Amino acid sequence: MIHVVNDFYNKAAKDIRDRFFKGAILPQDSPDYQKTRYSIELFNNGCLTYRAFIGRLAKSCKSNNATIHNIIEKHVVSFGEYQYKPGRIYSQNKVSNP
Repeated sequence: MIHVVNDFYNKAAKDIRDRFFKGAILPQDSPDYQKTRYSIELFNNGCLTYRAFIGRLAKSCKSNNATIHNIIEKHVVSFGEYQYKPGRIYSQNKVSNP
């Protein structure tokens, strides 16, 4: 079971906003910012798994999973026995035709 810090939602949203959405103050300012906040809320309420949460944030922030994981793991107290193993990055899945 993953344990997060008190006030996880606000702390994680602030870090993500400061890094990726500097101009967005209200959710109406950016649809991607609104999706980001909603994903954080879903994870905070226990509706998303950690892997799905990181994937959604990476997509809405237009970043990669490792960067998002590094930001979010600062707000996780304990992962328990869970070990995050990201899937392959899109560029690693591409196959070039000769």
